[in-house]
Amino acid sequence: METTNRLLLGIPDSAIPSNGSRPRQMLELYLTGEQIPEQFLCDQFGRNYRSVLQRLRGDDFNFWRFIEIRENNVIEARYLDPRHLSGSYDLDQLARAERRKELRADSHTEAMLGASRVQKAFEELRKADKELFTLQKENAQQKPSV
Repeated sequence: METTNRLLLGIPDSAIPSNGSRPRQMLELYLTGEQIPEQFLCDQFGRNYRSVLQRLRGDDFNFWRFIEIRENNVIEARYLDPRHLSGSYDLDQLARAERRKELRADSHTEAMLGASRVQKAFEELRKADKELFTLQKENAQQKPSV
């Protein structure tokens, strides 16, 4: 625990998950500074480990920033941005600001893609509604067979 406390110097209290929680357990793995393989996270935290990681990377814990190691465009491992481990409040805050910007940029992109699809989705809904109405009308006109 002494090592963990030393590594958390310069880290805002609100960014540190409570002891024993799944986010804290995962964070402590990353506080080693080592690359943590995706498969290891799956083994340790189950198939839904990404929800724990997302909490660390989001608003809940002030945007921890992880660096991805990819092979053939597949994430194989991640490690904690070294600025979080530097002991410098300023460097830590810079890493958090970069993560916040990344998250907000992703959110903006998703919103724009969603907005551009509104008209097409509405047209598809109208077409499906018309098809259902036509089939219901045809079905109602048929006499039941005995």
